[in-house]
Amino acid sequence: MPETRGIVATARAGALQLADCLSGVDEAALDQLYDAIVSAHAIFVAGAGRSMLMLRPFAMRLMHVGLTSFVVGDTTTPAFQTDDLLIVASGSGSTKSVVTTASTVKKLGGKVAAFTIRSESALGELADVVVAIPAYSDKGGFEKAARPVLIGGGLFEQSVLFLGDALIVPLAAERGISTDVAFPLHANLE
Repeated sequence: MPETRGIVATARAGALQLADCLSGVDEAALDQLYDAIVSAHAIFVAGAGRSMLMLRPFAMRLMHVGLTSFVVGDTTTPAFQTDDLLIVASGSGSTKSVVTTASTVKKLGGKVAAFTIRSESALGELADVVVAIPAYSDKGGFEKAARPVLIGGGLFEQSVLFLGDALIVPLAAERGISTDVAFPLHANLE
C-alpha cells in the first residue's frame, strides 16, 4: 500500500481552523446584516474571484426562501434602487472592482454590507454593515490569526460560504420554510 499524503488530516485541521475563525465573528454584526436583508427590497451580491463564488450560492439561497436576489454582472440583473442592499465580500477590503461597486451603491443612496478581514479598509469605510472575519491576512487586519492550514484566502472564503448558509436558517424559519427538504423554489428545469 502506498504511503498516504495526509489529505484527510489536512482537511480536518482546516475544518477545525474554520470553526475557530467562525467563533470569532461578531454575532451583533450578523444580526445587523440579517436586519438589512429582511428590510431590503432586493439583495444584490458582488465580489471578485473566489469571494464572488462564495456569494453566488448565498444569492441562490436568498431566492429559495422567497427573497429577491441578484448577482452583480449577470445579464438579468436589474438596476439597483435606493431601498436595495448590496452584499459584498473582499478579504483585503481593497479589491478595486468591489470598492467601486460599493461606492456606486452609496452614490445611489443604497446600503452596503461587507464581509472582510479588514474593517478599516476602503470597503469597510463605505459599508453600513461590516462583518469582520478574523482570518489571517498578510495585508493587515487580523495579523495575529494563525496562518491558514489550507490555501491562502480559503479560510476567509469558506467563512463567507458558511455564514451565508447560516443566515439562511433563521430567514427560512421566519418564513415557515423547512430547511430539511428541497426548497419549494428550487430549480425544476435541470
